[in-house]
Order: sequence, then C-alpha cells, then structure tokens
Amino acid sequence: MSKDLFALFREVGRLKRIKRTGWVLKGIKDSESVADHVFRTAFMCMVLGRKRKLDLIKLVNMALIHDLGETATSDIRYEEGKRIFASKDAKEKIEEDVLQMVLPSTGEKDYYLSLFYEFRDQTSDEARFLKEVEKLEMALQALEYQEFGVKPKLMDEFFENAAKYIKDKEIKKMFEKVRSFRS
Repeated sequence: MSKDLFALFREVGRLKRIKRTGWVLKGIKDSESVADHVFRTAFMCMVLGRKRKLDLIKLVNMALIHDLGETATSDIRYEEGKRIFASKDAKEKIEEDVLQMVLPSTGEKDYYLSLFYEFRDQTSDEARFLKEVEKLEMALQALEYQEFGVKPKLMDEFFENAAKYIKDKEIKKMFEKVRSFRS
C-alpha cells in the first residue's frame, strides 16, 4: 500500500472517533460517530437513489466523502461554527485543506475534491438529494435516541432542522413516517 493511501485510510479512520456534536451537546452518552452517520447516509443514498435519475456512483461517493474534512474541524454544528470560526468560509477552507493534504495525488484527487465542492455548494441534483437524505438520517437517529430513552423535547430541534431542508416528495413522506413514531 502506498504511503499516500495509508495516510488517507488513517484519516478516514479518525471519523470513527469523532462524535456528532449535536448529540453530545444534548448529553447523549455513546452518541454516534461521524463515520456512523456517513455510513448510514451513504447506504440510504444507495437505496433511495436507485429510483432517481441520478448518478448513483457519484451520489454514494459524495456521501462517503462529504464529511471527511471534519477530521480537522470536528463535527461542528453551524450554530457553534459561527462562534468558533471567524466565518463559515474559514471552516470550509480548513476542511478543504485537509482534503488537499490527505487525498492521494492522482487523477482521483480532482474527482473527490469536485464531489466535496459540489456538495458544499449544492450545485447538482446529487448534492441536493444527499443534503435531504442526510437530514432524514439525522431525524432517524434522533428518533432512535428518543426510543432509547432520551426525552422527546431534547430531539425537537433535530426534527425542526430536518423539516427546513427536506423538500423532495418521497423523502418528505419518509420523514413524516419517522416523525409519526415520535408520539
């Protein structure tokens, strides 16, 4: 294995140890990692994307790479990021720098960077679909925490946040199904 790939795989492995900040701030013990979130989001994209006129390989690859930069910035929610970083651009620049450093210097580097930018800037149908699926995954995780005994009120903000982003008819229907289990 090349040194570049070894470094990349180690960096990806760090996502298993970075906890999702939103859950940590709610006091959830043993909360999911960024890697947990990325895996289920990618899996959901694979399954839900099959019924769409989307580039499925591109979609799943984008889902797998979209949070890789969080190895440097951690999983910081937008609200906290405004206080921690000088600007949203500063956080994005740090994440971009991480990708520039860890992605092997091959033809694929440009491809993976383009997926990162596409998702960040929401410039494709795949990026917009991924954003909605990511929010659906977050709502599903919130429901699971609630089912494990977390007070429903603590999970309200996650459902409210997801509702702001989910516009796709099929994803919205699934989101409503998830929400219906909250009672």
